[in-house]
Formats: sequence, C-alpha cells, structure tokens
Amino acid sequence: MDTSRISFGEMIAGVAGVLLFLFMFIGWYGIDGFDGSFSAWESFGFIDILLFLVAVLAIAQAVLRATGKMPTGLPAPPATIVAIAGVLAVVLILFRLVFTPGDEEVFGDEIDVTRKIGIFLGLLAAGGIAFGGYTAMNERTSGEAPPAV
Repeated sequence: MDTSRISFGEMIAGVAGVLLFLFMFIGWYGIDGFDGSFSAWESFGFIDILLFLVAVLAIAQAVLRATGKMPTGLPAPPATIVAIAGVLAVVLILFRLVFTPGDEEVFGDEIDVTRKIGIFLGLLAAGGIAFGGYTAMNERTSGEAPPAV
C-alpha cells in the first residue's frame, strides 16, 4: 500500500468516511424526559444503510487508490462519484435534522424528539466526504495520479 498515491481530497474523503461510520454509533436523537439516546442505526429504517454505503464508498476510494487497484471503466471518475455520494449524505442528514423521526402523539401525549451531538457530527463528516470528493475531482484529470513533485 503506497499512501503517496492518495491525493489530499481522497484522504479527506476517506477519513471523513471513517468518521461518519463511527459517528453513526453515537446518539443522534433523544426523547425529552428519557435519559437514553438513539444512534443512527436505531433511528432510521433505510437512511442509515445509505449513509453506511456512502462511508464505505469514500473509504474504498482511498484504499483502492493506495493499493493501485482502482477499477477502470466506471461510469464517472471515482472522485465525482464520491462527491455526489457525499452531497447525497448531506441532504439526507439535513432532511432528518429538520424532520426528526418519531415526532408523533402516543396516547394523547406529544413525544418531543431532541437532536443529539451525533447528528451534527455526522453532518460534518458527510460534508467532509463531499468536500474531499470535490477536491479530488479538481486534483486529478481523467482519474490519473497527480504528477510527482
């Protein structure tokens, strides 16, 4: 594994992918009057799987580039795919930041769902994936390694 093959943007996206994956295990939501919190895995039905796939995609791009096994024949340059996936993750997290899961009435009482630190950290990590992908897009032409300095 040769880490000198990884561009700055790919490294940012890869690290942000690892962070997003880790942040999915800490509390994203809580219920007012209840001491516990709920992680992304416990709060979502399908969005958590999409966020996981985005994190894996960002990590995989950096690992494949470092090992020199980047596949050819992709429909778009890898950095473009990671940037689009990162933007998708940001949009999904913003959607769930505004529209929290579980805001409903139970037995006539309103349940107040609160946001915890995990959702904000996840949003920053998803933004890091999008930024890293965008930066890598601008660092490479046609998916080739940058010239040696």
